[in-house]
Amino acid sequence: MNELPQGGTAIGTGINSHKDFAKTFCSELNKLTKFKTKPTKNFYQGLSSVDNAVELSSALKNLSIILMKISNDLRWMNSGPLTGLGEIELEALQPGSSIMPGKVNPVIPEAVAMACADVIGNDVTVTVAGQSGNFQLNVMLPVVAYNLLKSINLLGNAMPLLADKAIKSFKVNTKNINESLSKNPILVTALNRIVGYSKAAAIAKKAYKENKPIVDVAHDETGISKTELNKLLDPSKLTKGGISE
Repeated sequence: MNELPQGGTAIGTGINSHKDFAKTFCSELNKLTKFKTKPTKNFYQGLSSVDNAVELSSALKNLSIILMKISNDLRWMNSGPLTGLGEIELEALQPGSSIMPGKVNPVIPEAVAMACADVIGNDVTVTVAGQSGNFQLNVMLPVVAYNLLKSINLLGNAMPLLADKAIKSFKVNTKNINESLSKNPILVTALNRIVGYSKAAAIAKKAYKENKPIVDVAHDETGISKTELNKLLDPSKLTKGGISE
């Protein structure tokens, strides 16, 4: 984006343009903006397409997809307190719903998700504009610039907000996480090599049916001590992968 085709008059030939115009233009622009622009190496290509702008827009779209995924993950983890996951508690930034006192919405992740949706739409516009330049006549340059600047401003404002008002300040609901984790059938996977797949599956199904911790059911069904089971099924060790000793 820093390589500019200014001075490549008449479809890139440079006819009637001073030989130092491109260099002087970039030099003056850099003084005004603090950017580091320079004349493009190929004026013909620089005037015939907006490929760089399309690529930049695509990168912004990709970034917005990442941010939207993070925002939705935060919303899911924050859901609750009774019928949701309730794994985290986002910072309360509003008094609540107009009709439901105490109801706190995940307003920051929701705002960021909306900004990301806007950026994805902007990318579609830039994509259409990029392929609509006939020969060297890129008549859609204004809408390319408009949407790129809008996307950059949206994400530039959304990211610090998400970082400071959602990610940095949320609280982890350790008690709720540990309670859910203790009953999660996924823990049984670590018992496969000890009791076999069928027995492990039976333990998982019984624990789920009776709403009991995996360790308790595994102890009853296998006779393995709870101390040993707690060691085998320690989630912090299981997240490291491999086979426990």
